[in-house]
Amino acid sequence: PAPVESSGNTGDKAARNARRASLSQEERAKQNRDRNREHARNTRLRKKAYVEELKRTLTEIVAQRDAAELEKRHNAQREREQREVRFRVMEEFLKLRGRNELNAARWVAILEDGFTCTLPKTPYRQMVEGEKTNEQSTNSPVSISELEQVLRGASAAMEDSQYLSNFLQLIGGGANPQHLVQVVFRCERSRFFMDGNVTFMDFTASTAGIVNKGVPNEIVFRGSMRASFSPASNKLISVDIMFDTGAITTQLERLGVNTTADAAAAAAAHEADALLDSLQMPHFAENENGDGNEPPSVSSDESSN
Repeated sequence: PAPVESSGNTGDKAARNARRASLSQEERAKQNRDRNREHARNTRLRKKAYVEELKRTLTEIVAQRDAAELEKRHNAQREREQREVRFRVMEEFLKLRGRNELNAARWVAILEDGFTCTLPKTPYRQMVEGEKTNEQSTNSPVSISELEQVLRGASAAMEDSQYLSNFLQLIGGGANPQHLVQVVFRCERSRFFMDGNVTFMDFTASTAGIVNKGVPNEIVFRGSMRASFSPASNKLISVDIMFDTGAITTQLERLGVNTTADAAAAAAAHEADALLDSLQMPHFAENENGDGNEPPSVSSDESSN
């Protein structure tokens, strides 16, 4: 059905029509011109407001884009700096281990509390004593399984580094302060990857100094390192070092080094003896009988007689 106009609207329309009918032709033309002028003015105002709104929207979009690009550049810069810091920390950890760093502060500076280091078992040298992993216990500084050992804390890492150094000094003969043997690590920056707080890196390592002791060549091996970092401090939470112990054992055997467990124990005992000798413990001179017994003491009364 057609819409029904109210009586009020009908009356207003009739009144307008009546007024328009009473106008002359010139008055009607002027009224049309005024109406068209008002309509054009309103159209211009609406267009201006629309253009101003477009400009404001475009300005906001450009500002958001610039802010996003700036934040992106800042994030990229922070990531590059973080990558560099973490690469240096991993590199420093290997250096401390390779040169048997004795300054605990150097270790603590890059290791978080509760730090753990997992590495393959090395039966050719002494390892830090710890509990078997059949019954895992976090109270022990070390856990040892059939294939790997887990060091907990900076002190355990330092102790294992000491055992590694002790073993290296015995290659090519006894320890010689003039020819200290170290492990030199070359970290491959092109093989460094970071995913959040976890990093991966490959390295090449070799001994430095055994050739000076008459050994034909240095020992060389490759490995990889996986590390977990604290996001707040960029210190190491955990490290997992992987390398081929079989390749090292083969090179040691070619150099004539006994790589059995008994040999490792003997090397540890030899190192303990060397440590005791370095303490320069006092000893009694042999008596005139040459039996090495301490001569009997003489009282002051007897000496006066």
